Amino acid sequence: MKKKEKARRLTLTFLPCPNQASQVCGTVPGAVALHHHLYLLLRDPEISVMEKYHVLEMIGEGSFGRVYKGRRKYSAQVVALKFIPKLGRSEKELRNLQREIEIMRGLRHPNIVHMLDSFETDKEVVVVTDYAEGELFQILEDDGKLPEEQNFLQGLLTKDPRQRLSWPDLLHHPFIAGRVTILTESAGPDLGTPFTSRLPPELQVLKDQQAHRLAPKGNQSRILRQAYKHMAEEAKQKKHQNTGPALEQEDRTSKVASGTASLPRLKATPQEPSLLTGVLGSEMKSSWAEWRAGEAPPAPCRENWITQDCEQAFPELRPEVVGQQSLDAVDLENEEPDNDDAEWRHLLETTEPVPVQLKAPLALLCNPDFCQRIQSQLHEAGGQILKGVLEGASHILPVLQVLSSLLSSCGGDSVSLYSFCRGAGLPRLLLSLLRHSQESSSIQQQRWYGTFLRDLMAVIQAYFACTFNLERSQTGDSLQVFQEAANLFLELLGKLLAQPDDSEQTLRRDSLMCFTVLCEAMDGNSWTISRAFYSSLMTTQRAVLDGLLHGLTVPQLPFHSPPGAPEVSQPLREQSEDLPGALSSALAALCTAPVGLPGCWEAKEQISRHLANQLTEDSNQLRSSLISGLQDPILCLHLLKVLYSCCHVSEPLCRLLGREPLALESLWKLVQGKVKVVDWEESAEVTLYLLSLLVLHLQDLPSGMEKLGSEVATVFTHSHVVSLVSAAACLLGQLGQQGVTFDLQPVEWIAAATHALSAPAEVRLTPPGGCGFYDGLLMLLLQLLTQQGKGNPVRVVASSEMWTVLWHRFSMVLRLPEGASVQEEELSPSSPQSLEPDWTLISPQGMAALLSLAMATFTQEPQLCLSHLSQRGSILMSTLKHLLSPSFLHHLTQAPQGPEFLPVLVLSVCQLLCFPFALDVDADLLEGVLADLTDSEVTAHLLQVCRHHLPLTQAELPISLLTRLALSEPPSLNQFVSTVAACPTTTISFLSAALLGDQPLLTSDLLSLLAHTARVLSPSHLSFIQELLAGPDESYRPLRSLLGHPENSVRARTYGLLGHLLQHSGALRGALQSQLGLLNLLLLGLGDKDPAVRRGASFAVGNAAYQAGPLGPALAAAVPGMTQLLGDPQAGIRRNAASALGNLGPEGLGDELLRCQVPQRLLEVACGDPQPNVKEAALVALRSLQQEPCIHQVLVSLGASEKLALLSLGNQLLPRSSPRPASTKHCRKLIHLLRPTHNT
Repeated sequence: MKKKEKARRLTLTFLPCPNQASQVCGTVPGAVALHHHLYLLLRDPEISVMEKYHVLEMIGEGSFGRVYKGRRKYSAQVVALKFIPKLGRSEKELRNLQREIEIMRGLRHPNIVHMLDSFETDKEVVVVTDYAEGELFQILEDDGKLPEEQNFLQGLLTKDPRQRLSWPDLLHHPFIAGRVTILTESAGPDLGTPFTSRLPPELQVLKDQQAHRLAPKGNQSRILRQAYKHMAEEAKQKKHQNTGPALEQEDRTSKVASGTASLPRLKATPQEPSLLTGVLGSEMKSSWAEWRAGEAPPAPCRENWITQDCEQAFPELRPEVVGQQSLDAVDLENEEPDNDDAEWRHLLETTEPVPVQLKAPLALLCNPDFCQRIQSQLHEAGGQILKGVLEGASHILPVLQVLSSLLSSCGGDSVSLYSFCRGAGLPRLLLSLLRHSQESSSIQQQRWYGTFLRDLMAVIQAYFACTFNLERSQTGDSLQVFQEAANLFLELLGKLLAQPDDSEQTLRRDSLMCFTVLCEAMDGNSWTISRAFYSSLMTTQRAVLDGLLHGLTVPQLPFHSPPGAPEVSQPLREQSEDLPGALSSALAALCTAPVGLPGCWEAKEQISRHLANQLTEDSNQLRSSLISGLQDPILCLHLLKVLYSCCHVSEPLCRLLGREPLALESLWKLVQGKVKVVDWEESAEVTLYLLSLLVLHLQDLPSGMEKLGSEVATVFTHSHVVSLVSAAACLLGQLGQQGVTFDLQPVEWIAAATHALSAPAEVRLTPPGGCGFYDGLLMLLLQLLTQQGKGNPVRVVASSEMWTVLWHRFSMVLRLPEGASVQEEELSPSSPQSLEPDWTLISPQGMAALLSLAMATFTQEPQLCLSHLSQRGSILMSTLKHLLSPSFLHHLTQAPQGPEFLPVLVLSVCQLLCFPFALDVDADLLEGVLADLTDSEVTAHLLQVCRHHLPLTQAELPISLLTRLALSEPPSLNQFVSTVAACPTTTISFLSAALLGDQPLLTSDLLSLLAHTARVLSPSHLSFIQELLAGPDESYRPLRSLLGHPENSVRARTYGLLGHLLQHSGALRGALQSQLGLLNLLLLGLGDKDPAVRRGASFAVGNAAYQAGPLGPALAAAVPGMTQLLGDPQAGIRRNAASALGNLGPEGLGDELLRCQVPQRLLEVACGDPQPNVKEAALVALRSLQQEPCIHQVLVSLGASEKLALLSLGNQLLPRSSPRPASTKHCRKLIHLLRPTHNT
């Protein structure tokens, strides 16, 4: 590809801007209508990049992350993968990033690199785009310019903000003129950006101020340059002086650990090349070339801040006061700037998070010389600061800014970064400087004190945000160092907050911002670490918590800046740098439970409970302060989070707020958008969840809340923010349960639900009641689907896109592997493929609501059920099967409220899977469903569910489904037997309890299953049935109980089971002989009133008589009953009785048979019974009995041959088209056996 062609493909990257003015310069309007393909929208955000892509090499690095060249697995497609770290970024930045990714996803233009995919891991957001080689600036340099119609690109990338194309002027450029639709109507509440209209005057002023501040400056002040020179000379003269004793004593351990015997020289000598020369040479070439050409070097924002900071912090260096200082007079025209300070300034430029300059910081982290120089500079300059020496401040400020940038830009490399921090003495040196500077009143009077504190707190904050402070990324003893640093910081913060309210407001604000970052780092750590931290705030570090609460009760004081602090504009001061805002933000970070990180919830709940107790006290001013703060644009969001966290753990507080008119009025206005807040979307989300929590705890509506239904319904149907839609659905569901009506048409709520389920989830807050992100939506859908008087929306839902999207989203929440059946998944919880569902998105309660939604739909639209369940590999079928798998059930038992909802989920799944068996289904369709369930080992899973997870009272439906599968498919029966053999003790215990329980249907299904097993499988697989009937003491108490069961169906199936077992089991025959009364129970069934029982009993006795052996004589008692059954109305019973009597003949019971006139009765049945199968059974029995001489003589005397000849003749007279009955051959054979010649 030619360079010019490459340049036409621009990768658009939208970065979260630090303030509103920055957003004016760099954000695309959010009113573009996007429609994404379902496949892209429903990709799993948690899937690991290594599962789908091969990462080949790093190709670049920027302030927002690293870019790697990669290849999609099983494909030749080369892609670029951009890893954007989450740590250190605010929730709002991450939300903005997600929205901008969604905008990028919909962009399709030949001049824009296409975004192919995006997903998230625990630490990063990953964006996948087409891979385009080449560097845009190199193309511009080589070719001079792009084609005329595309110089639009140069306008966007111009460094000078005053010449850069910006909104809305860029719309008139020829490159995009006519290709962008400009909305002329006023921005509605559902638009997420203010750029659909001209900026209001206050924002335009803010934008102009930013442009002026960021514009490139000319030559630096020669006065300042010469002052740097003179300060460096003084530092060189004092190089061998001792540093501050307090700092040196505290850092002795750090110096020993770093392995340096003495502090290295600060300045490079001619024989010792500058450390930065080799490391930064390649990065600085282009800048030096520009400078030599006469162009003033561009000044990064941070360098401008440094210049301003130094000018403000050191007024002694200004021309008008330089003669009043102790510095010697110098020749300003002939002196050159000090190389060492210049070197630090160049280093600062390379450590700025600018994309083309990030390779140097990564190399510096691994350079021991650089690490030693950092430590030396901190140690020496810190000692000078503690003595109040001006040069110490001039030396340490650039170092602090270098450290802040390094820690922020290299946070992903935990090992190298922690090794560097340990070698440089961090964070002990930093905290020591902070402590001693707070204790020294003389230092606090210095003009540079404010700048020094600001930069020092920035480094401490960046250190706390590093990933090596998290347990999952720990390096060496980093966690121990982190905990010690956190405790020391809490001590300093407690002392600071205990000072008078009008002192050190800037330091308080910066310290509280650092504390907020520290809380975020603690939230991501293990339960033990986070619990120790938050628990200390209730005990040893109680001063911090008391100081935070006290700070919210005092009136807002005028903004106070310490000496030397940079001046800030009034809008910035009001929006982000006020002390109450920092206090409320810190308190919110202290109370709010982080989403998906339950390790710290218990400890945070203790703090929230303590705060809730104070809020419920009548004499406490805190409650009025919090409620009045709900009207404040800055404090509102943080205070809402505090109230929400406290209401979570305190029903008294909920009741109190439900009766507080001012609080309720503020919440109503927030929902209605009548309170102007910085982030209305998130504030409204927290408000909706707070109101849902109040209704949930009170089980009633606060006064006036019934009027809020239409307002919340509007938010639900019109908002484009998924988290806001979810919160609105949660409250609507609660209102609906309390009888509040709201007019929602199916087309509206189906569209809103489709959008909420399609777009990526933005989980910013844990919903009330332990619910998941989608729970409220699912419960609302269930209400809307089943409510009376609203027509029949089920058909509309069943045929809508929402139905498909719903199950795709649910399968991703379960983390089902793509293209894998449940059979290929793990069969044990310990399998490495077992992935825990994302409980933050849907809770067990939400799963129950989803399955209830499916039941309601399938009940009214059964054909829809068949189309989903009969389609092999469908999302719905795969999901249902996964819900019965051991891995999912293991995770469910570990989830909050999981054991409570497990039976509900299992029974709902079984009901859905039973639908095909309850309908009139085509045989081929049903066979396909059975095969799918069999291949997924659902039979084994059902038995495991009943055995381990369900109470016996709820096992009836799963066992019924299991029995149906086992009776229909031989592989399913084998799965049942294999599962029993894998764990015989617990399985037999469960089966025994089920058989002997008081649930006749459950007992009957199990007996049918066992009987089928005994009929189909070989005797080697039946030992567990024998053990089950015999009982643990082999007294056959279970069998006796079943034979005497009051339910006819149980007795009948027990006799049937015995009949199949007696075909093979010699042990059971022995038990009938040896166990007192057991045979009598068997024979008792021959006279039962229920025909099914008589049929089962006759079948069992007949099989017992076959090769009875020692049992034979005892069976003589069965002859009278069997003879009587030859006249039973049921043909099956007559057939069983005839067969049983035939089996008794060889056992030496001829006399008893003659006494009961069995030969005569059998001959009558053979010649006169209307049922051919009964005739056949009687003829077979007579053939067996005639072997006894006495019976043979009786048959001859009865003229059996003549009667049988007539029977045979009648069979011969049947039409030729009619099949010959099977009894014909038996009849001829018996006639032959009864001839006298054959007898002799």
